[in-house]
Amino acid sequence: MKHSWTPKSVEDVLEVNIDSVPIEPTTLYQFAGVYCFGKGLFAREELLGANTTYKNFNRLHKDHITISKVKGWEGAIALIDEQYEGMFLSPQYPTFRVKDQNETEIKFIEYFLLQEKIWKELLGKSVGIGARRNSISEDKFLNLTLHLPPLPEQQRIVSKIETVKDRIEQIKKLRSEQTKDLHNLLFSKYTELVDDAQWLPLKEVAPIVRREVTLKADELYPELGIRCFGKGTFHKTALTGIEVATKKIFKIKKGDLVFSNVFAWEGGIAVAKEEDDDRYGSHRFISCVAVKDKALEEFLCFHFLTSKGLEDINACSPGGAGRNKTLGLDKLMKIRVPVPSISLQEEFVILLNKVNAIKEQQNLIEKEIAELMPALLDQAFKGEL
Repeated sequence: MKHSWTPKSVEDVLEVNIDSVPIEPTTLYQFAGVYCFGKGLFAREELLGANTTYKNFNRLHKDHITISKVKGWEGAIALIDEQYEGMFLSPQYPTFRVKDQNETEIKFIEYFLLQEKIWKELLGKSVGIGARRNSISEDKFLNLTLHLPPLPEQQRIVSKIETVKDRIEQIKKLRSEQTKDLHNLLFSKYTELVDDAQWLPLKEVAPIVRREVTLKADELYPELGIRCFGKGTFHKTALTGIEVATKKIFKIKKGDLVFSNVFAWEGGIAVAKEEDDDRYGSHRFISCVAVKDKALEEFLCFHFLTSKGLEDINACSPGGAGRNKTLGLDKLMKIRVPVPSISLQEEFVILLNKVNAIKEQQNLIEKEIAELMPALLDQAFKGEL
């Protein structure tokens, strides 16, 4: 820590400043919310005064800091900018202002509070029963300690942090645009193929294949899971035959087109990858194998994740949301799917694999970016920036 940094408590630089507004039953109040993990404020719906049991709301003001009493330990802390001026939060969100602007830069305090180690310290100061009921008081919040450099140094550090933050936002925006362009490219190529394609029942193109397993008590059976929204497969913990008990399980092979029969309507559809080979799924996982020289599983999977494909899956999944919305197997086999020539499907899958490789590289970059800001803040508040 640099010698010019003065040890202080948050109470030395911030003070409670709550604009408590009595609630009128006939008034609409524009509400805000605070994301966890330091992700800032967001606008919520309007709330009629008659629809709350609170007697007062806290009105927000620019350049104040707010913290959630119940989620502050999870990073629900935010600096209020002019976009949220005049909006409201419940009394569970006290607000604070700088005592002396000639001594303290509010954004320096904001970035200090966005460190994960500070959230952990708040958790240690919280009271309550169970993680979700931990509550932090204004006094405990103000009791946090920090080291404060002179104002010009605070402003210099904030400027460096914000320069990096702006570059990160630019990268994220560019990545979002690239992802959109890649999706549009794929969908354009897909549309071109299906316009002239023959449509056949899935039963003729990729029938269900069940590989039932005879369980052995001491043998391990590594399970496969499917994420919703077309996000692929993941690996579950292996179970012994005894742990599987009376549940029927089926072997999944590389290249299977796999449907989760309770979440297919939500995009729980994937093609088993090489690392998924010889894993297992319960009766709720339906494996289909494409007929050779007629279809490719990757092309069919892409189709089922389009709006048309999901519409057909939904029509075959009667019931309410969640586990009551089960995909019927007979109905699944009757869904008609596009079947372009196998050579055209192969061209599409080559393009699809290239796009997926680009997305994987982007995900690695995104992970590195996500780790950059915490590292930068740690360096900044050690006086090393």
